[in-house]
Amino acid sequence: MAVQKAMAMPDELLVLLYSEVVGVLRRDRADRDPSFTYLPEYVRDGSVALSARLPIAETPYQPERVAPFLAGLLPENRDTREQWARRLGTVEDDVFAMLSLMGWDCPGAVQFCLPDDLEKLSDRQSSYEPVDEAGIAQRLRNLVADPASWTMPNEHWSLGGQQEKFALASLAGGWHEARGGAATTHIIKPGIKALHHQALVEHVTMAAATTLGVDIAANQMMRFEDQWAIVVDRFDRFYGDDGAVLRLHQEDFCQALGRLPDRKYESRGGPTLADMVRTVSQQSSNRGDDLLALADFLIINVIAGAPDGHSKNISMLRTPGLNWIAPLYDLATGLAYDTDHVERSVAVSVGGERRLSRIYAKQWNKAAKVLGLPEEAVRARVAQLATGFADAFQSALTDLRDAPGADEVAERSLPVLKTHCDQVLGRL
Repeated sequence: MAVQKAMAMPDELLVLLYSEVVGVLRRDRADRDPSFTYLPEYVRDGSVALSARLPIAETPYQPERVAPFLAGLLPENRDTREQWARRLGTVEDDVFAMLSLMGWDCPGAVQFCLPDDLEKLSDRQSSYEPVDEAGIAQRLRNLVADPASWTMPNEHWSLGGQQEKFALASLAGGWHEARGGAATTHIIKPGIKALHHQALVEHVTMAAATTLGVDIAANQMMRFEDQWAIVVDRFDRFYGDDGAVLRLHQEDFCQALGRLPDRKYESRGGPTLADMVRTVSQQSSNRGDDLLALADFLIINVIAGAPDGHSKNISMLRTPGLNWIAPLYDLATGLAYDTDHVERSVAVSVGGERRLSRIYAKQWNKAAKVLGLPEEAVRARVAQLATGFADAFQSALTDLRDAPGADEVAERSLPVLKTHCDQVLGRL
């Protein structure tokens, strides 16, 4: 939805889930966050909750309860939000206003629209416009401006905000821009611009994890003219029998646990492993499988030396009668980069320890207890992933030998990665 000038903001927004109106966001004045209330008919017949923190109920949910879910739908990067605000004629911290103007295609199956726009959304007045390779390449160039380095500026991979990215739909063998409420199918990322070849590092990390049996979002490195990017399949989208793009509802664990995005890291008051286990126990339709998936999330971030495995980088999918952990995403080793002033660490602690050099069998055993899994099984999975990860990483790089930076990434990553994995094994 494009808005060309500032407009008076309404005090009510309809909330749709799987294309059905399920509730209403309301605010009593422009400087307040909204409350949320399910419609009576959805309370009676509905089966999918908007969020774990917003179960289907008659009672309205107050702003402080609703805010984490809504904030998690928008870009975290302040510059991006300021650009949106200027274009939309609002302010960057007005989540309600942004969703009223940009809420037709959000993460998951949730949509937001003004009451007067419901017919437009329901009638699917949406479209897909073909975009050629040159158009995609130019969009990538527009995202890549600042010089990159091999030095990680701080302990958190995300560098204080969401990566630059955009979304397109893949239809009938071609790429398309989604207009109106049309759903996209893929996310295209040039990589974190402050770090050399970060998109390649991310893809190879995830490819190596996939080889070892970790459930990872499908992705590939693609070239658009002279621009390379990682292209990730959206796990919250699927194709219907008629080829239409359909939505799956999702929420990340930061949203599910009622934390605002700036508290996604455990070190900043974000969710712990115990918090995530509690969510799985309460929400999952297959607790056993999802506890194993959660264990893999914890383990692979240690094995890969990935510092950004926080609670926004793991999600649950929500459908009628089924809730389960989604494939992992945004997994990238930090071992390719210099960290002269930073202790290498992970975002979610293992047995109370975040520093990689201090995670031993004792810490894994504590984590196993929290997960409710046998200690021997957790340590065996650690050993399996640590034994095979460096070779799988090298193999994935070999498959992309023609990609810019492949040799540099190999030279910088492989020796330290092999040493790291040997050390993980030695600490078991």
